[in-house]
Amino acid sequence: MRHIGIACSDVIIAELEFVYGTRTRPPAPPIVPRFNCSASVADHLDEVLLDRLDESRPWPVERYDRAVRLWESYTDEDPLAFVESCMAGVEGFPELAPLWELLSCFFPRTTTEGALRLSRFDELILTILSAEDYNTDVSVFCDKSQSGLDLRGILSCTGDLFLEDRLSQWARHASSAFVERAPRPNPGEVMKSFVYRLTERGIRLRDEGLEQLTDAPGLPVAGTEAYAPSSPWSLLEDGRLARL
Repeated sequence: MRHIGIACSDVIIAELEFVYGTRTRPPAPPIVPRFNCSASVADHLDEVLLDRLDESRPWPVERYDRAVRLWESYTDEDPLAFVESCMAGVEGFPELAPLWELLSCFFPRTTTEGALRLSRFDELILTILSAEDYNTDVSVFCDKSQSGLDLRGILSCTGDLFLEDRLSQWARHASSAFVERAPRPNPGEVMKSFVYRLTERGIRLRDEGLEQLTDAPGLPVAGTEAYAPSSPWSLLEDGRLARL
């Protein structure tokens, strides 16, 4: 809006607290991440919405400027400034800490011993996939284990088709054979066109970790890319991001 010339004084902000409505039930702990994307304006009573609209005002210019700077750091190729803002906190933006809990799930991890592990997101996928039986995207999404619950917590913020894309990326990954894919008789059916199975190499990757970043397919995250040699970011055990 700033780029097209809309003044911040013309942008009216109505702020709402999170509520569990008829479509959003409290999750059974523990769930990953705490950043909740399932809230809806429709979960609020009409009277609450009308009151909030009556109280809505433009943000102060300083807060508006902070929001612009946060977005610019979020989309930057170097994510460290944004991560530091999330961990230190920025006045007026309390959602940053749980937001980083979500985003950090997509970066590979380095243990205190120096071992390189899959991201939490990929680890959950490869934990749910079977080495004996083929699974559709839907069966991975609906898995009833704790890993399935945690995976759905992440996918509630990305959408379920993000899982379909990621499984396809693993199956097409040229430098490995960690995940096998086979077509089903009904091509084109969303999240049911293919079935997937974990290979022996995939089991070792999941259990023993990566030898190099490119063992896993790259994954764009904000302005950077996880698992990319050009942006070798890794999540430390204290939640910080660092270059390998």
